[in-house]
Amino acid sequence: MTNLASSTEPIDLDPYSPHAQRDPFPYYDRLRDLGPVTYVPTRDVWLVPGYAEATQVLRNHAEFVSGDGVTFDVPSARTERYPLIENDPPVHDRIRRSVQPSFSKRAIEALRPGVEAAATTIAQRAVDLGQFDAVQVLAQEMPDQAMTLLTGVTPPSAETLAVWSDAVSRNEEPAGTEVHAARVTEALTWLVGDGLPAMPEHCLGRLIVDSGGSDGNLPEDGSQRVMTLASIWLAGIDSTGAVLGNAINAFIEHPDQWDLLRNQPDLIPNAAEELLRFGTPFKAFYRRTRADAQIGGVDVPAGARVSVMLAAANRDPHQYPDPGRLDVTRENARTHVGFGHGLHVCLGSPLARLEIISLLTELTRRVVRFERAGEALRSPSQTVHKFETLPVRAILTEDASK
Repeated sequence: MTNLASSTEPIDLDPYSPHAQRDPFPYYDRLRDLGPVTYVPTRDVWLVPGYAEATQVLRNHAEFVSGDGVTFDVPSARTERYPLIENDPPVHDRIRRSVQPSFSKRAIEALRPGVEAAATTIAQRAVDLGQFDAVQVLAQEMPDQAMTLLTGVTPPSAETLAVWSDAVSRNEEPAGTEVHAARVTEALTWLVGDGLPAMPEHCLGRLIVDSGGSDGNLPEDGSQRVMTLASIWLAGIDSTGAVLGNAINAFIEHPDQWDLLRNQPDLIPNAAEELLRFGTPFKAFYRRTRADAQIGGVDVPAGARVSVMLAAANRDPHQYPDPGRLDVTRENARTHVGFGHGLHVCLGSPLARLEIISLLTELTRRVVRFERAGEALRSPSQTVHKFETLPVRAILTEDASK
């Protein structure tokens, strides 16, 4: 058996190098050309860029575990783990069962009126402004309001919540700083001191913190209840916000696809899936091996840090013909791994889908075209593919401009 990792060029293939961060998609193409797995000694990481191998790893939680960390680093200063993504069965299953009913089809449908009302208000504000930063006006506001509806936690502001959510992932990147760690602490401190007491009587937050979930199986002692709520609350901000910002940028670059949605609104649900593929929010999630394993016929040793490159897998031409083209009619768009795959597929994905569909629906009713209104800047986040700023101008429909 040939270990393709032996052909690695460690500096050039560093996933955290400036060129890989600045222009990731050609970098992903090169990785896939090298084979199913590439080892980068300078980072001590095994990179998995292909769709088939990524789904293989994500399905196999026995060999590729989450309990030893799902980010590049797991800071020693953080004593509490995030219960849903940083546990394996049976602990993971017990925690997930305690909150899963709140994400059922029926539960999400109950949130639909509130989410759609929020989308209407947000879209109308954008129209009224005409020219705006799509990050602040759309990408931060939509998940902020949706997560308040879901959890009952009302943050100080959408911008503050976005900063806190950003810090959660950046705190565990190679470039993470004490500032990011302090922001995570600030978020958790605010949640316990101000957020929990202000929650309404009947909400997911109360169900988790006061009752231990729908089945009461989250223990009262320790911080598992608070950390479960924090995981849901903060994770739902950065991911959905990133998709929404990436979506607006995609439609600026592919105006024909926006025209399709305006003329055929029944395509919007599939467009949401294509946008999750095309503008995947999380670049990668990590798994660790506790014994020797294989990925795509390549031997990976025990104790390996394995990077499942979600954004690369979603641009794999073996799975998606012409993957660099946005196609809102793509038949297999829903097979994307933008929400992960397998045991740890994103719990909040039904709500995220509802947010994306609701906001796109309202925007297509009002906006003929999005145009650039200034320089767009990508976030320095090494984990989340998103915009820091995205100045746009909305060209309005005749009805919206009245």
